[in-house]
Amino acid sequence: MTESILGATIGSHMTAADALRSSLEDLSAALESFQFRVLGPEQEARERSRTELVRSVREYLLPRLEDPDAPVVAVLVGPTGSGKSVILNSLAGQKASDPGALRPTTRSPVVWANRRHVRRYMKLLGGLIGRDDAGVVAGDDPITEQLTVIDAPDFDSVYDDSRVIGEQVLAVADLCIFVASAMRYADVAAWEFLDQIRLRGLPILFVLNRLGPDPENRKLILADFAAMLKHRDLLLEADASLIFDVSEQVVYPRHGGLHVDAVAAIRQELALISDPALRRAVVRQSTEGAVAEVIDKAGAIANGIGTDRAIVSALHTLAEEAYAVELTTSKQLVSERRLVAPGAIDGRAGIERELAAALSRRAGVAARDAADAWDSVDEGHAILAVAETLWRHGAETPSVAEQEAAAWFDELEKALKPAVRRERSRRKAAAALARTLLTGEGDPVGGAAADLANDEAWRTTILTDLEDRIASVLAEDADRFLALTERVGIAGGLDESIRSLAAVVSERAGEFYR
Repeated sequence: MTESILGATIGSHMTAADALRSSLEDLSAALESFQFRVLGPEQEARERSRTELVRSVREYLLPRLEDPDAPVVAVLVGPTGSGKSVILNSLAGQKASDPGALRPTTRSPVVWANRRHVRRYMKLLGGLIGRDDAGVVAGDDPITEQLTVIDAPDFDSVYDDSRVIGEQVLAVADLCIFVASAMRYADVAAWEFLDQIRLRGLPILFVLNRLGPDPENRKLILADFAAMLKHRDLLLEADASLIFDVSEQVVYPRHGGLHVDAVAAIRQELALISDPALRRAVVRQSTEGAVAEVIDKAGAIANGIGTDRAIVSALHTLAEEAYAVELTTSKQLVSERRLVAPGAIDGRAGIERELAAALSRRAGVAARDAADAWDSVDEGHAILAVAETLWRHGAETPSVAEQEAAAWFDELEKALKPAVRRERSRRKAAAALARTLLTGEGDPVGGAAADLANDEAWRTTILTDLEDRIASVLAEDADRFLALTERVGIAGGLDESIRSLAAVVSERAGEFYR
C-alpha cells in the first residue's frame, strides 16, 4: 500500500472553529441539565445515549477542535480472541499489552504513546478506570510523535464494565483499527459494532488476523470479508487489497508480538497517517463524523424527552384516576352508611378507631389500584420493582387517618353545641349520632339533637365534611405516586431547546467543514 487508504486535507478556520465549539458547548450544557430518570430498558438506553453524547462532546470533540494538531488517537478494537494485544505489541516492538489464553485478556485500555504525551493519556485513563498509575506504555518510536494507539477492552466482553470502557475509549478516537480473526470475522457482534463505528463516520483500518497458510483459502477469506465490508457500506469496493492480512504465526515471548514483517504494512500506513497533512485529513473526517453523530443523536434525545414526558404524564394520570375512583367509591359508601362496618363500636374512642381504620383501608385500596395500573406499563412495572411499598397505603397514612377522624368528630361535637349545652350530654349525643351516620345503627337520639339529626341540610354539611376528610387522606397517600412522577419528569420546553441548539451546531458545522 504505497498510498494511504485515508485521504483529503483540512484547512484552518479559526473563527468558524470557535463558533462550532461554542455551539457544541451550549448543546452539551443543555444535555447535562437533565437526566432520564424513569426506569425501564428503553429509558435506560436513552440515558446511556445522553451521557455518551455529553462525553463525546466534552472528551473528544471540544478538545480535538481546540487542538487539531494533537496526536491522532487510533483505537484498536475487535472481538474477544481476535489478537488485538498481539498486534499492538508487534507494532510497538515491546510487551505493551498482555496477550494470553484467558478471555477476555484486555480488561482496561492500554495506551502506546510517545513519552512526551504520557501526561495527556494518564488523565484519560484516570477518567475511564478511576486510576492513572497503569495502562500507559511510553517510548520514542517515531510513529508515536503524531499518533497514539489505544488497545480497548473487547466490545463483546462478558464483563459489562469492560464493554462500557471500550465504548468510552472509542468515543475519543480519531481512527479505528478493527482487528478480526480469520475464524470469527463473520460474527454478528462484530458487524453490529462496525455499524456503530460507520454511523459515526470514523475512519477505519481493517486487519484480518490469524490467516492460515493455504494461499487459496486466504484469498477466499479475504474476498469474503471484503464483500461483507462492501455490503455494509464500510468499503467503497470489495477490494481485498484494502484489508491488512496477518498470518497465524509464532508469538515471541520476549515482547508478546509477531515478527516485525507481519505488521510492516500496518506500520507503513500509520506512518503515513502521522504525516501532518494526512493527520489533519483524519482529524477532519473523524470530527466531521462525530459532529454529525452529535446532531443526529441530539434529535433522538429530544424525541426521547417527548416520549419521557408522555410516559410520566400517563403514570401521573393513572395514579390520579385510581385515587379519584376510590374517592367516588368512598363517598358512595358514606351515603349508604357502609364506610364503617356495623358492629359493637361505642363511644368516641371506638368510633374514631374504626373510622380511622376505614380511611386507611380506602387509601390501601386506591394504592393497590394505582400500582396495578402502573404495573401494566413497562416503566411503571420497573418503578414498582424498586418501590414495592406503593402496593399498599403509605406508612404515614394511618396517622393522617387518625387525625382526620378525630377532627371530624370534633366538628360533629361543635355542630351539636348550640343544641346540646352540657358537654357530657353533647359527647354522648355526638357518639350516638356518629354511629348512626356511619352505620345506620345506634341508640335513638332525642331532644334538640334529634331535630338536627333529622335536618337534611345539617346532615349533608356533616357528611360533606367527612367526605372532604376522606379526600384529604386519599390525596396525602396519592402524593407518594404523584411526587414520584414530578421528581422523575423533565422540564417542559427542553426538547425544543435541544433541537434548536442542534440546528445551530449543524449550521456552524456547515460553515466550518465547507
